[in-house]
Amino acid sequence: MIFPLIAPVLVVVLNGTIMHSYSPAYVVRGHVVAPLEPYVTAVAASIGYTGSQLIVTRGDRFAQLTVAPNIAPAQWAQTYVEIAPLMRSLGVRVAYDPQLRRVEIDTAGAVLVAPTPFNPAVPAAPASMVFTPSPMSTPKPQVIGKPAPRRTPLPVQCCTR
Repeated sequence: MIFPLIAPVLVVVLNGTIMHSYSPAYVVRGHVVAPLEPYVTAVAASIGYTGSQLIVTRGDRFAQLTVAPNIAPAQWAQTYVEIAPLMRSLGVRVAYDPQLRRVEIDTAGAVLVAPTPFNPAVPAAPASMVFTPSPMSTPKPQVIGKPAPRRTPLPVQCCTR
């Protein structure tokens, strides 16, 4: 059955590499939709739930989506979302080329997270010496007296013929 509102499959490129998936991306009613797995999970730092809200985070940015409550991660390959607004809210550049039927996703390098500012009023822990014991040497065996003779029985010829 052919749906009149769904166009053919799109090619999704993440940071210059074509992404492959059994659940492809489509254009539906003028919006690019793609499954959470692998397209969103490749960009997101974490994905979690709060009630019926799916919360996707990347660095200090996050996006909330209303979905069916508690979708199992095994079903993320069949859970389609609008990809462009979600990615843009996470700070990712998304571009769609309708002639090439191609979606370009560019994460633009590492996510910058500002460190906690230095506060001189907070006391610092003093430096402490680390105790590392030196390895003990193994005592050498001491030989006292003559070594004992070998006690292996030897075959003896008892009778001559």
